[in-house]
Amino acid sequence: MPIPTAPSDPQAMFAVSSLIVVARRLAEELDATARHLHAGDQLTVAERGLLLLLRQSGAQTIPQLAARREASRQYIQQTLAPLGVRGLIAWRDNPRHRRSKLAELTPEGTATARRVMAREGELLRSLSGLDDPARLLAAAEVLRRLDEALRALPPAPSLLAAQAEG
Repeated sequence: MPIPTAPSDPQAMFAVSSLIVVARRLAEELDATARHLHAGDQLTVAERGLLLLLRQSGAQTIPQLAARREASRQYIQQTLAPLGVRGLIAWRDNPRHRRSKLAELTPEGTATARRVMAREGELLRSLSGLDDPARLLAAAEVLRRLDEALRALPPAPSLLAAQAEG
């Protein structure tokens, strides 16, 4: 989706800037909250995400997980490795591809994912009275549109390249 061009509006620019500052702080706080919330299971935020993805979608290959998480295959492999060592995931043969194994939750991995979901459910329940649900959904839509617009931008030139030109 192309970003609509509009005349410079200082109030609109300030509003977008304020939203971005708050979204960054929120992302950092969510990361810290997730680390604290799941410390008992010794899960990183990335491991938690993969456990829940496997719980939701069933056994998947590393390339499938990488595509779903918009991450590199190497990153997914590195994140899954400790989960395998701890017995939370297991590898099984893939009937569709001889060399690309399927990662799946073990019974312990399923139990861990359930604990994660229960703790997060409690957190969401405690936050759900924060504002009117319609306003929360409207805020989520604004953030979704901002995310979509930023993803549509061409990659920014590096600072070094810009300095070399100047």
